[in-house]
Amino acid sequence: RVMVPPIVFEAALNIDKRSFSKMSIPIMIFAVWGTFMSTICTAAITYYGTRAVSWCVNMPFIESLAFGALISSIDPIAVLSVLSNMGMSDKDPIYVLIFGESLLNDGVAIVLFQTLVHFMDEKIVIDGEACWLATLHFLVIAFGSVVVGLTCAVGATIYFWCMKGIQTPLVEVLMFLCWAFIPYYICDGIDWSGIVAIVAAGYFMDIYVIGNRLEQEPKTDLNGVALAAEKNVVSSRKRLGVFSQEGFLSAKAKNHIGFVTEINSTLMETAIFAYLGIFLLNRRYHWNVVLPAIAVAACILSRSITVVFSSTLSNILTRMMRSAGTRKLRNVCGGILGSGSNPNASTGNDTGVVVDGRMQIVLIFAGLRGAMSFALVETVPMYDASTGEGSRYKPELKAMTSACISFTVFVLGGYTYYLLEKLGLGPMGKDEESLEMVSLINVESDEEPWGGGLHHRVTAVSLDGNESNAEDDSIVKFY
Repeated sequence: RVMVPPIVFEAALNIDKRSFSKMSIPIMIFAVWGTFMSTICTAAITYYGTRAVSWCVNMPFIESLAFGALISSIDPIAVLSVLSNMGMSDKDPIYVLIFGESLLNDGVAIVLFQTLVHFMDEKIVIDGEACWLATLHFLVIAFGSVVVGLTCAVGATIYFWCMKGIQTPLVEVLMFLCWAFIPYYICDGIDWSGIVAIVAAGYFMDIYVIGNRLEQEPKTDLNGVALAAEKNVVSSRKRLGVFSQEGFLSAKAKNHIGFVTEINSTLMETAIFAYLGIFLLNRRYHWNVVLPAIAVAACILSRSITVVFSSTLSNILTRMMRSAGTRKLRNVCGGILGSGSNPNASTGNDTGVVVDGRMQIVLIFAGLRGAMSFALVETVPMYDASTGEGSRYKPELKAMTSACISFTVFVLGGYTYYLLEKLGLGPMGKDEESLEMVSLINVESDEEPWGGGLHHRVTAVSLDGNESNAEDDSIVKFY
């Protein structure tokens, strides 16, 4: 309740919204459909795998499903740090896909896990009616938490709109964080998902409260002294609407919010992993060789199956939307542009991204488990003989979760850098000479009015001082 919210809120706040919208199809498929599929596959492998070995503890079906749900939560911190070190950013498709999947995947996995925990009761009989009630409970929690998060985010937007230019940057940052965590504790108090609520609130507040981070520089006089802006506060508030996406924070507050949230997220993540390391060999963990091995195998196999099937479904929908966008564009613009138009211009290729084989391999290795999975397994209730509620297998579940976290972080996460290099997804090596040549390129663009498109003339300067010109699609060679 203390460590998890800052981690999720920081991710929801810092994800690139335009790239997220562009890749919404694969992200939603991996986060929703992929999480359900991963939960079922992990539960099936765990359930039948423990029964196939005679000297292993037989994991019940409900505990297997709960383990599948909590271990389906993806923690991409290590992979994203590797991608950042290799020159990738939140504009690259693979980076956005991993980041977006982990953001929404956490919410889906947590709601599913909380639904399954209610079935850890000896008095409950699992039948058709129980499954229907569980589905209804899942939908109520999911949509209700989103509504709570959006409602609090709207209230925060109205508050900062009314207080624009009145508060100091320090108070703005503090109030921003207070508004951010209100939906989490509201949902936590009514047994809904605070994670889903804080994700919805963070996404909304980044767009409407923070707004455009690139704010104009303040006006100065001839001596360079900043002019007072208090007189224009009321008029600017009247000029800007409540949901204008321009933001209502000062430039200093905007610059510090990202840093503060990242610090809080890193501290909580470090505390969770420190707790995991300290109590890894504690007696409360029932360690043996077979059960953690089955858990790791289930984790890897379910991730591989999920990535392949989710990628196939995502590619089918993406190609369908691209085809529909291309036909619509041709019907609207065909008569205006005529036969001389460029068929490759804006043909709907901006709709989604096709997940190819190389990206699928990276996604399999990017399925790291971390702080969220460990935090969830700690919330599994211990068995109470008087009420019949809880699980008798919490020590085994903690051992299985710890084994999966250790294997994915150290083995899969450690190999990701070399995997990206072998797949050719890393940045291309450039020596100093090629970098100098790139800086000497002079590109001139001449646009022809009738069907010629954009005409380029490139002048390249070679090492011996000679110039060479190239036009259109010809190749420019550097000497």
